[in-house]
Amino acid sequence: MIIALCIIGVLSSARLTLQASAPASPYYVGATVEYYGVMTGENLTAIANENAKNFIKILKTASENDVDIIVFPETGLTGDQKYPPEEREKYIPHSSFIPHPKEGKVPCHDQSTPVMECLKAISCAANRFKMYIAVNIREKEKCTGERCSKDGINLYNTNVVFDRSGAVVARYRKYNLFGESSLNRTAKPEMTTFKTDFDVTFGLIICFDMLFETPTLRIIREQKVRDILFSSHWFSELPFLTSSAIQTAWSWSNDVNLLASGYDNPATGSGGSGIYAGKSGVLKRVWPEKRTNALIIAQVPKVIDGNRGSITPGSIVIPPNSAVPTINGSEPVPEMKLISDYLLPYTTKMFVPVNGTSNVTLCDHGLCCQFIADTAHNVELIKEPNVRYYRYRFAVFNGVRSFSGKGTGGIEVCGLISCTGETVESCSVRFDTNGILVHPTTFNSLSISGDFKTLPNNLYLPITQNDEITPLNVTDFSFAMKIINKTHTNLKFNLIKPRSDLMTFTIYGRNFSADGQPQTMGSGAERVYFFSMMLIILVLIGMSSETLFLGSV
Repeated sequence: MIIALCIIGVLSSARLTLQASAPASPYYVGATVEYYGVMTGENLTAIANENAKNFIKILKTASENDVDIIVFPETGLTGDQKYPPEEREKYIPHSSFIPHPKEGKVPCHDQSTPVMECLKAISCAANRFKMYIAVNIREKEKCTGERCSKDGINLYNTNVVFDRSGAVVARYRKYNLFGESSLNRTAKPEMTTFKTDFDVTFGLIICFDMLFETPTLRIIREQKVRDILFSSHWFSELPFLTSSAIQTAWSWSNDVNLLASGYDNPATGSGGSGIYAGKSGVLKRVWPEKRTNALIIAQVPKVIDGNRGSITPGSIVIPPNSAVPTINGSEPVPEMKLISDYLLPYTTKMFVPVNGTSNVTLCDHGLCCQFIADTAHNVELIKEPNVRYYRYRFAVFNGVRSFSGKGTGGIEVCGLISCTGETVESCSVRFDTNGILVHPTTFNSLSISGDFKTLPNNLYLPITQNDEITPLNVTDFSFAMKIINKTHTNLKFNLIKPRSDLMTFTIYGRNFSADGQPQTMGSGAERVYFFSMMLIILVLIGMSSETLFLGSV
C-alpha cells in the first residue's frame, strides 16, 4: 500500500532540525511547485498514488530548505482526466472524502477516516516534515436535498491543507468552475482561511477564482487576508492572460503575498508558478516553455500593520528526473502552446512608430483612453526581407468577453499590444521562440490613461510582459488612481524605463457587474460582419462589384 511505503520514506528522511519560522519572525519560508504529473496508470487512484510518491520526494527537498508552507497545483494529484456529466460515476471510486477541519482529524494516524491513501500519505509527510501542505484533490461528499446530485454524491474540486501535525486545518471547494460540468458547486462561496503557528493567516483560491470577485476579493477586502495560496491549472492566453502576467499583476494590484502553483503541460498552454510579494514584486517565478518539474522557494516578508519588510530573491530547485520521473521521451510541443483572445470586438489603431512623441485617443462603448508614446525607431533593422519583429496596436475595449466558452465576464481594457503582422488577429499570437527577433522600436516612455466608471469592487490589473513572456519589474512602471467624481476614476499607467522588447502593457479591468451577460460583438467585429454580409447579399442578387464603393473597414 502506498501509505506504508510513503511512511517509511518519510521517516527515513524527516527534517532533523525541525526549524520553523516563529510568530515574531519578519518572514516565513514559502514554496510552490510547478509539476508535470503522471498521466497514465491502471486507474485514477493509481495515478494519484504515483503523484503522491513524487510529491513526497519534493517535500523532502522542501524540508531540507526549511520550508514552512508549500502549495501544489490544481489537478496535480488526481490528474486532469475529464468525463462528461453522464459519466461522472467514473470519478466517484477515485475521489476522496475529506473531514471537516473542525473535526481535527489527522488522516495519517486515524485509519477510520475515509480518505484516499494518497491523502493519508501527504498527511504523514506533513507530520514528519513539520510543514503546512496544501494539495488539490477531487472530493466526494454524501448528500441529500435539493442541491444533491441524483446519485447521492456531490463532487468538488477541492484544496485541502494539512498543518505540521498532519491534521486537516482547511478545506476549500472551488466556486468558479472552468467548465468542469461533472463537478458540483457549493450553494454559497466558501471564504476559506486558516491561521498558522507563525502568525500568518492564509486564504485559499483555485485557478479561475482569480478572475472573480467572490470569494477571492472578499477574502482580501472583507477578511483583510494578506497571504494567498493559489493552486492552478491555467491555460495561458495572449495578449493579456498568461499565467505569469496575471499572477504578477493580481498580487501587485491587491498588494498581497501570493504563492502560486501551476500544473505543467506546455501542450495545453499550462504552466507558470511563482512567489510574489505584492507591490514589492516577484520573489521568484518559473515560466517553462518545455515540460518542467520545479520547486520555488522564497523568504516571504510578512505584512504587519500594513507594512511589508524588505525582500530577498528566492530560488528554484529542479528535481532530477530520476527522483521525479514524470518527463520522458521527446517534447510533445516545441514551446508553450498559447490560446488566443478574441480581439475583433476591440477598437484598435495600428501604432506607426516615429522618432519622437505620438499622442492617440481611442474610445470604445464610452471608455476613452489616451496613449502618449515617446519612441525611437530604427528602420534599418527591418529593411531585410522576412525579418521578424513585433508591430504594435493601441487597443480599447469596454464590454463582455468569453472565457474560452466557459463563461463571460465584464472587462475594461486600455492597452498596447504587440502583433506579428498587420491584422488584429495577429495580436493574440507570438513568433516561435526558436527564431531571431529584431527590436526596431524602443519605447523611451509610454503613458496610458482613461476615465473608468467608479463601480463597487472592480479590479484593475497592470498587465505587463516582454517578448519572453516575462512581466516587467515593479520599478519599470507606475500605476495611479485618482477619483474624479462620484461616477468616474482616472487611471494612469506609465512605463518609466525604456524598453525595446515590450509585448503587452495594459490596464486590464474587471467589471464584475457585467458577468454572465452575452459576449460583446461590437466595434471591429460588427463592421467586419456588416461588410461581409453586404458582399454576400450583393453576390446573391447579381450586382457588379464595380458599381459599389465600400471604403475601408
